Amino acid sequence: MSRRPALDGLRAFAVLAVMAFHTSPAAHGGFLGVDVFFVISGYLITMLLLREWSRTGGIDFGQFYLRRGLRLLPPLLFMLVITLPFALTWMRDGMRINVLEALLSVIFYVANWANVWHDQATGIWTHTWSLSIEEQFYLIWPAVLFFVVARLRKSPAVGLTVAILAMVIARVITWHTDPGNWMYYATTSHSDGLLLGALMAVLLQKRESLLPTPSVSEAVAWTGAVGLAGLFATSSIDGGSTFEWRLPAAALFSAMIVHHLATRTEGPMVRVLSLRPFVAIGTVSYGLYLYHFPVFMIVQSRGYSHVVQHTLEITISVGLTVFSWFLVEKPALRLKDRLSTVRASAVRSTPAGGVGEASA
Repeated sequence: MSRRPALDGLRAFAVLAVMAFHTSPAAHGGFLGVDVFFVISGYLITMLLLREWSRTGGIDFGQFYLRRGLRLLPPLLFMLVITLPFALTWMRDGMRINVLEALLSVIFYVANWANVWHDQATGIWTHTWSLSIEEQFYLIWPAVLFFVVARLRKSPAVGLTVAILAMVIARVITWHTDPGNWMYYATTSHSDGLLLGALMAVLLQKRESLLPTPSVSEAVAWTGAVGLAGLFATSSIDGGSTFEWRLPAAALFSAMIVHHLATRTEGPMVRVLSLRPFVAIGTVSYGLYLYHFPVFMIVQSRGYSHVVQHTLEITISVGLTVFSWFLVEKPALRLKDRLSTVRASAVRSTPAGGVGEASA
Protein backbone atom coordinates (compact mmCIF):
# COMPACT_ATOMS: atom_id res chain seq x y z
CA MET A 1 0.00 0.00 0.00
CA SER A 2 1.58 3.26 -1.14
CA ARG A 3 2.25 5.92 1.49
CA ARG A 4 -0.12 8.87 1.54
CA PRO A 5 1.80 12.02 2.54
CA ALA A 6 -1.41 13.82 3.44
CA LEU A 7 -2.12 11.25 6.16
CA ASP A 8 1.25 12.14 7.67
CA GLY A 9 0.15 15.76 7.53
CA LEU A 10 -2.99 14.87 9.47
CA ARG A 11 -0.83 13.04 12.02
CA ALA A 12 1.16 16.25 12.45
CA PHE A 13 -1.92 18.24 13.46
CA ALA A 14 -2.99 15.44 15.81
CA VAL A 15 0.32 15.23 17.66
CA LEU A 16 0.68 19.03 17.86
CA ALA A 17 -2.81 19.24 19.38
CA VAL A 18 -1.89 16.67 22.03
CA MET A 19 1.38 18.46 22.80
CA ALA A 20 -0.42 21.77 23.17
CA PHE A 21 -2.93 20.13 25.52
CA HIS A 22 -0.09 18.94 27.75
CA THR A 23 1.45 22.38 28.17
CA SER A 24 -1.26 25.04 27.74
CA PRO A 25 -4.66 25.37 29.47
CA ALA A 26 -5.89 27.18 26.34
CA ALA A 27 -5.57 23.94 24.34
CA HIS A 28 -8.13 22.15 26.51
CA GLY A 29 -9.53 20.15 23.59
CA GLY A 30 -6.19 18.94 22.27
CA PHE A 31 -6.61 15.54 23.93
CA LEU A 32 -8.88 14.63 21.00
CA GLY A 33 -5.78 14.38 18.83
CA VAL A 34 -5.43 10.84 20.20
CA ASP A 35 -8.77 9.92 18.64
CA VAL A 36 -7.54 11.21 15.27
CA PHE A 37 -4.58 8.84 15.60
CA PHE A 38 -6.91 5.97 16.47
CA VAL A 39 -8.97 6.41 13.29
CA ILE A 40 -5.84 6.56 11.12
CA SER A 41 -4.37 3.46 12.78
CA GLY A 42 -7.59 1.46 12.56
CA TYR A 43 -7.91 2.25 8.87
CA LEU A 44 -4.29 1.58 7.89
CA ILE A 45 -3.85 -1.65 9.84
CA THR A 46 -7.13 -3.10 8.57
CA MET A 47 -6.42 -2.11 4.98
CA LEU A 48 -2.97 -3.71 5.16
CA LEU A 49 -4.47 -6.94 6.53
CA LEU A 50 -7.23 -7.04 3.92
CA ARG A 51 -4.82 -6.44 1.07
CA GLU A 52 -2.54 -9.18 2.34
CA TRP A 53 -5.55 -11.49 2.46
CA SER A 54 -6.55 -10.58 -1.10
CA ARG A 55 -2.98 -11.02 -2.35
CA THR A 56 -2.02 -14.26 -0.58
CA GLY A 57 -5.23 -15.85 0.67
CA GLY A 58 -4.13 -15.57 4.29
CA ILE A 59 -2.58 -13.45 7.01
CA ASP A 60 0.95 -14.15 8.24
CA PHE A 61 0.47 -13.40 11.92
CA GLY A 62 4.12 -13.94 12.81
CA GLN A 63 5.31 -11.41 10.25
CA PHE A 64 2.56 -8.98 11.22
CA TYR A 65 3.53 -8.97 14.90
CA LEU A 66 7.24 -8.87 14.08
CA ARG A 67 6.75 -5.79 11.89
CA ARG A 68 4.63 -4.10 14.56
CA GLY A 69 7.23 -4.89 17.20
CA LEU A 70 10.09 -3.47 15.14
CA ARG A 71 8.11 -0.30 14.49
CA LEU A 72 6.87 0.33 18.01
CA LEU A 73 9.17 -1.28 20.58
CA PRO A 74 12.65 0.23 19.93
CA PRO A 75 11.66 3.88 20.53
CA LEU A 76 9.39 2.90 23.42
CA LEU A 77 12.24 1.08 25.16
CA PHE A 78 14.60 3.97 24.45
CA MET A 79 12.10 6.39 26.00
CA LEU A 80 11.83 4.20 29.10
CA VAL A 81 15.61 3.92 29.47
CA ILE A 82 16.24 7.67 29.35
CA THR A 83 13.32 8.57 31.62
CA LEU A 84 13.69 5.80 34.22
CA PRO A 85 16.24 7.78 36.28
CA PHE A 86 13.71 10.62 36.58
CA ALA A 87 10.91 8.20 37.47
CA LEU A 88 13.09 6.93 40.32
CA THR A 89 14.07 10.39 41.59
CA TRP A 90 12.52 13.76 40.71
CA MET A 91 9.23 12.38 39.42
CA ARG A 92 8.79 9.48 41.84
CA ASP A 93 6.01 11.22 43.77
CA GLY A 94 3.96 11.40 40.57
CA MET A 95 3.74 7.60 40.43
CA ARG A 96 0.63 6.13 42.07
CA ILE A 97 2.01 2.59 41.87
CA ASN A 98 5.42 1.00 42.28
CA VAL A 99 7.88 2.12 39.59
CA LEU A 100 8.57 -1.48 38.57
CA GLU A 101 4.83 -2.14 38.22
CA ALA A 102 4.47 1.00 36.12
CA LEU A 103 7.43 0.02 33.95
CA LEU A 104 6.07 -3.48 33.33
CA SER A 105 2.59 -2.16 32.55
CA VAL A 106 4.09 0.06 29.84
CA ILE A 107 6.32 -2.66 28.38
CA PHE A 108 3.49 -5.18 28.24
CA TYR A 109 1.01 -2.61 26.89
CA VAL A 110 -1.47 -2.62 29.76
CA ALA A 111 -0.71 0.90 31.02
CA ASN A 112 -4.25 2.00 30.25
CA TRP A 113 -5.63 -0.57 32.71
CA ALA A 114 -3.10 0.50 35.34
CA ASN A 115 -4.53 4.00 34.98
CA VAL A 116 -8.07 2.67 35.24
CA TRP A 117 -7.36 1.36 38.73
CA HIS A 118 -5.27 4.37 39.83
CA ASP A 119 -5.59 7.73 38.07
CA GLN A 120 -2.25 8.69 36.48
CA ALA A 121 -0.76 5.56 38.07
CA THR A 122 2.17 5.52 35.65
CA GLY A 123 3.28 9.12 36.27
CA ILE A 124 5.53 10.46 33.52
CA TRP A 125 4.55 7.44 31.40
CA THR A 126 0.80 8.08 31.67
CA HIS A 127 0.60 8.97 27.97
CA THR A 128 1.36 5.34 27.07
CA TRP A 129 -2.26 4.47 27.84
CA SER A 130 -3.11 5.19 24.19
CA LEU A 131 -0.22 3.05 22.93
CA SER A 132 -1.52 0.21 25.09
CA ILE A 133 -4.99 0.43 23.56
CA GLU A 134 -3.55 0.44 20.04
CA GLU A 135 -1.32 -2.56 20.77
CA GLN A 136 -4.24 -4.47 22.28
CA PHE A 137 -6.15 -3.75 19.07
CA TYR A 138 -3.19 -4.98 16.99
CA LEU A 139 -3.05 -8.14 19.10
CA ILE A 140 -6.73 -9.08 18.85
CA TRP A 141 -8.06 -7.59 15.62
CA PRO A 142 -6.04 -9.58 13.02
CA ALA A 143 -7.24 -12.88 14.51
CA VAL A 144 -10.85 -11.67 14.66
CA LEU A 145 -10.67 -10.39 11.09
CA PHE A 146 -9.17 -13.66 9.86
CA PHE A 147 -11.85 -15.71 11.65
CA VAL A 148 -14.73 -13.67 10.21
CA VAL A 149 -13.36 -13.50 6.66
CA ALA A 150 -11.75 -16.94 6.37
CA ARG A 151 -13.89 -19.10 8.62
CA LEU A 152 -17.31 -17.47 8.54
CA ARG A 153 -16.91 -16.17 4.96
CA LYS A 154 -18.60 -12.92 5.94
CA SER A 155 -17.81 -9.24 5.88
CA PRO A 156 -17.00 -7.82 9.33
CA ALA A 157 -18.83 -4.56 8.52
CA VAL A 158 -22.01 -5.41 10.43
CA GLY A 159 -20.11 -6.64 13.46
CA LEU A 160 -17.93 -3.53 13.52
CA THR A 161 -20.99 -1.27 13.27
CA VAL A 162 -22.65 -3.06 16.18
CA ALA A 163 -19.47 -2.91 18.26
CA ILE A 164 -19.08 0.84 17.67
CA LEU A 165 -22.68 1.58 18.61
CA ALA A 166 -22.48 -0.67 21.67
CA MET A 167 -19.31 1.11 22.82
CA VAL A 168 -20.86 4.57 22.43
CA ILE A 169 -24.07 3.57 24.24
CA ALA A 170 -22.20 1.80 27.04
CA ARG A 171 -20.00 4.85 27.58
CA VAL A 172 -23.04 7.12 27.97
CA ILE A 173 -24.67 4.69 30.40
CA THR A 174 -21.45 4.38 32.41
CA TRP A 175 -21.06 8.16 32.57
CA HIS A 176 -24.49 8.50 34.16
CA THR A 177 -24.15 5.54 36.52
CA ASP A 178 -20.52 5.09 37.56
CA PRO A 179 -18.16 7.67 36.03
CA GLY A 180 -14.47 7.28 36.78
CA ASN A 181 -11.11 6.49 35.22
CA TRP A 182 -12.77 3.63 33.32
CA MET A 183 -14.47 6.22 31.12
CA TYR A 184 -11.29 7.44 29.46
CA TYR A 185 -8.63 4.76 29.84
CA ALA A 186 -10.47 1.45 29.40
CA THR A 187 -9.97 -0.33 26.08
CA THR A 188 -13.68 -1.15 26.02
CA SER A 189 -14.72 2.50 26.26
CA HIS A 190 -12.11 4.25 24.11
CA SER A 191 -11.70 2.19 20.96
CA ASP A 192 -14.51 3.49 18.78
CA GLY A 193 -12.02 5.48 16.70
CA LEU A 194 -9.98 2.35 15.97
CA LEU A 195 -13.12 0.40 15.09
CA LEU A 196 -14.46 3.20 12.91
CA GLY A 197 -11.18 3.31 10.98
CA ALA A 198 -11.35 -0.47 10.57
CA LEU A 199 -14.94 -0.24 9.33
CA MET A 200 -13.95 2.35 6.74
CA ALA A 201 -11.17 0.07 5.47
CA VAL A 202 -13.62 -2.83 5.15
CA LEU A 203 -16.08 -0.70 3.20
CA LEU A 204 -13.33 0.66 0.94
CA GLN A 205 -11.73 -2.70 0.23
CA LYS A 206 -13.51 -3.21 -3.08
CA ARG A 207 -14.42 0.32 -4.06
CA GLU A 208 -12.54 3.49 -4.84
CA SER A 209 -14.57 5.76 -2.60
CA LEU A 210 -17.70 5.79 -0.47
CA LEU A 211 -18.69 9.13 -2.01
CA PRO A 212 -19.81 9.76 -5.61
CA THR A 213 -17.38 12.47 -6.77
CA PRO A 214 -14.10 14.12 -5.73
CA SER A 215 -15.91 17.39 -5.05
CA VAL A 216 -18.33 15.72 -2.65
CA SER A 217 -15.44 13.96 -0.94
CA GLU A 218 -13.61 17.29 -0.59
CA ALA A 219 -16.69 18.96 0.90
CA VAL A 220 -17.21 16.14 3.37
CA ALA A 221 -13.53 16.27 4.41
CA TRP A 222 -13.62 20.02 5.05
CA THR A 223 -16.86 19.59 6.99
CA GLY A 224 -15.04 17.05 9.13
CA ALA A 225 -12.11 19.44 9.59
CA VAL A 226 -14.39 22.28 10.69
CA GLY A 227 -16.25 19.95 13.04
CA LEU A 228 -13.01 18.65 14.52
CA ALA A 229 -11.67 22.19 14.98
CA GLY A 230 -14.88 23.11 16.77
CA LEU A 231 -14.49 20.16 19.12
CA PHE A 232 -10.86 21.05 19.81
CA ALA A 233 -11.92 24.59 20.70
CA THR A 234 -14.82 23.70 22.99
CA SER A 235 -14.09 20.31 24.58
CA SER A 236 -12.82 19.55 28.07
CA ILE A 237 -11.36 16.20 29.05
CA ASP A 238 -13.49 15.97 32.21
CA GLY A 239 -16.73 17.31 30.73
CA GLY A 240 -19.83 15.11 30.62
CA SER A 241 -20.48 15.93 26.99
CA THR A 242 -17.05 14.52 26.13
CA PHE A 243 -18.20 11.03 27.07
CA GLU A 244 -21.77 11.48 25.89
CA TRP A 245 -21.07 12.57 22.32
CA ARG A 246 -17.79 14.42 21.75
CA LEU A 247 -15.50 11.35 21.57
CA PRO A 248 -17.60 9.59 18.90
CA ALA A 249 -18.07 12.91 17.09
CA ALA A 250 -14.30 13.40 16.99
CA ALA A 251 -13.88 9.88 15.59
CA LEU A 252 -16.57 10.52 12.96
CA PHE A 253 -15.10 13.86 11.87
CA SER A 254 -11.64 12.26 11.72
CA ALA A 255 -13.02 9.44 9.56
CA MET A 256 -14.50 11.99 7.14
CA ILE A 257 -11.02 13.48 6.69
CA VAL A 258 -9.17 10.15 6.56
CA HIS A 259 -11.56 8.81 3.93
CA HIS A 260 -10.75 11.71 1.64
CA LEU A 261 -6.99 11.55 2.20
CA ALA A 262 -6.98 7.78 1.62
CA THR A 263 -9.02 7.85 -1.58
CA ARG A 264 -7.98 11.07 -3.32
CA THR A 265 -4.58 12.29 -4.50
CA GLU A 266 -5.63 15.78 -5.59
CA GLY A 267 -7.53 18.69 -4.13
CA PRO A 268 -6.98 21.58 -1.67
CA MET A 269 -6.93 19.50 1.52
CA VAL A 270 -4.54 16.93 0.09
CA ARG A 271 -2.20 19.70 -1.10
CA VAL A 272 -2.26 21.50 2.25
CA LEU A 273 -1.62 18.40 4.34
CA SER A 274 1.07 17.22 1.91
CA LEU A 275 3.20 20.31 2.54
CA ARG A 276 6.71 19.26 3.53
CA PRO A 277 6.73 20.64 7.12
CA PHE A 278 3.48 18.83 7.97
CA VAL A 279 4.66 15.58 6.38
CA ALA A 280 7.98 15.79 8.24
CA ILE A 281 6.27 16.25 11.61
CA GLY A 282 3.77 13.50 10.83
CA THR A 283 6.52 11.10 9.83
CA VAL A 284 8.16 11.36 13.27
CA SER A 285 4.88 11.81 15.17
CA TYR A 286 5.21 8.51 17.03
CA GLY A 287 8.54 9.54 18.51
CA LEU A 288 7.32 13.05 19.20
CA TYR A 289 4.34 11.63 21.08
CA LEU A 290 6.55 9.23 23.03
CA TYR A 291 9.14 11.73 24.20
CA HIS A 292 7.20 14.94 24.66
CA PHE A 293 5.10 13.92 27.66
CA PRO A 294 7.87 12.87 30.07
CA VAL A 295 9.95 15.85 28.92
CA PHE A 296 7.04 18.23 29.49
CA MET A 297 6.32 16.76 32.94
CA ILE A 298 9.97 16.93 34.04
CA VAL A 299 10.43 20.51 32.81
CA GLN A 300 7.13 21.67 34.32
CA SER A 301 8.13 20.24 37.71
CA ARG A 302 11.12 22.60 37.93
CA GLY A 303 9.12 25.84 38.18
CA TYR A 304 10.67 27.74 35.27
CA SER A 305 9.09 30.85 33.76
CA HIS A 306 6.69 30.21 30.87
CA VAL A 307 9.20 31.30 28.24
CA VAL A 308 11.96 29.07 29.60
CA GLN A 309 9.52 26.22 30.19
CA HIS A 310 8.13 26.19 26.63
CA THR A 311 11.59 26.64 25.11
CA LEU A 312 12.97 23.66 27.01
CA GLU A 313 9.89 21.54 26.33
CA ILE A 314 10.07 22.03 22.58
CA THR A 315 13.83 21.91 22.09
CA ILE A 316 14.39 18.80 24.21
CA SER A 317 11.39 16.97 22.74
CA VAL A 318 12.41 17.76 19.17
CA GLY A 319 16.04 16.89 19.89
CA LEU A 320 15.13 13.49 21.33
CA THR A 321 12.71 12.83 18.46
CA VAL A 322 15.32 13.58 15.80
CA PHE A 323 17.95 11.51 17.60
CA SER A 324 15.52 8.62 17.96
CA TRP A 325 14.38 8.81 14.35
CA PHE A 326 17.86 8.49 12.88
CA LEU A 327 19.57 6.25 15.44
CA VAL A 328 16.74 4.11 16.84
CA GLU A 329 13.69 4.07 14.56
CA LYS A 330 15.19 4.12 11.06
CA PRO A 331 17.55 1.18 11.70
CA ALA A 332 14.57 -0.81 13.03
CA LEU A 333 12.47 0.23 10.02
CA ARG A 334 15.22 -0.86 7.62
CA LEU A 335 15.26 -4.26 9.31
CA LYS A 336 11.48 -4.42 9.06
CA ASP A 337 11.63 -3.62 5.34
CA ARG A 338 14.30 -6.26 4.75
CA LEU A 339 12.21 -8.89 6.51
CA SER A 340 9.17 -7.88 4.45
CA THR A 341 11.20 -8.18 1.23
CA VAL A 342 12.49 -11.62 2.21
CA ARG A 343 8.97 -12.71 3.09
CA ALA A 344 7.57 -11.42 -0.22
CA SER A 345 10.23 -13.39 -2.11
CA ALA A 346 9.31 -16.52 -0.18
CA VAL A 347 5.63 -16.03 -0.96
CA ARG A 348 6.35 -15.71 -4.68
CA SER A 349 8.23 -19.02 -4.60
CA THR A 350 5.48 -20.81 -2.62
CA PRO A 351 2.87 -22.87 -4.54
CA ALA A 352 -0.63 -21.35 -4.71
CA GLY A 353 -2.55 -21.80 -1.49
CA GLY A 354 0.56 -22.28 0.67
CA VAL A 355 0.34 -19.01 2.55
CA GLY A 356 -3.32 -19.39 3.35
CA GLU A 357 -2.72 -22.89 4.63
CA ALA A 358 0.22 -21.79 6.74
CA SER A 359 -1.79 -18.88 8.21
CA ALA A 360 -4.65 -21.15 9.16
